[in-house]
Amino acid sequence: MTRFVSGDVELEVDDRAALALDVAELGPGSFVLRNGDSEELFHCVRVGTVVHLWWRGVAYRLEDAAQGPRASQRQGGGGLEAPMPGKVIAVKKAAGDAVAKGEEILIVEAMKMENAIRAPKDGRIKTIAAKVGDMVAPGTVLVEIE
Repeated sequence: MTRFVSGDVELEVDDRAALALDVAELGPGSFVLRNGDSEELFHCVRVGTVVHLWWRGVAYRLEDAAQGPRASQRQGGGGLEAPMPGKVIAVKKAAGDAVAKGEEILIVEAMKMENAIRAPKDGRIKTIAAKVGDMVAPGTVLVEIE
């Protein structure tokens, strides 16, 4: 038996048996998973290299580990990007301010969740390209750190 675990979801598969799964799209972002006589509805949206999956009342964020971190997450990258479409609800720093690694610079609200954009390294803020109330798209550079 092979056991797959992700959060609260567990799946045990007999290594000798084949899975007969079928996935059908019901509409944009809505799918049904069929396994024999059982059916389960799930929702799935891709934003850049991230897949957001809603299944059994739980939201999952899936990233392809083979792709490595995005430029905004790498230590050498100076630009911090919006992680997904959303609205800037707080700007806690200004151009010229010094920041320490991990310090909050601004917050983007997306899918009813607050996503803090934090400094990936110690440095000084070169530019902030967003203000409170701005709508941002994924991959938009919001902050540059030097």
